[in-house]
Amino acid sequence: MQTEFVTMDMENNPAWNAELEGYKPVIKEWAAKGYSYCGFVPVKFGPTGKTLVIDLVFQKA
Repeated sequence: MQTEFVTMDMENNPAWNAELEGYKPVIKEWAAKGYSYCGFVPVKFGPTGKTLVIDLVFQKA
């Protein structure tokens, strides 16, 4: 099984929350390559515990 990770930065609003933009084209791109989306791993947090960066996880048999 082959596993790939794609790092995505969250759009961070310091006063409110963080939102993820642009994930749909990334998932479609990797699906076209034969990979399945498996989930995500948070890799960076802000000082208040807000997730700022994630890795999308894809796998292919």
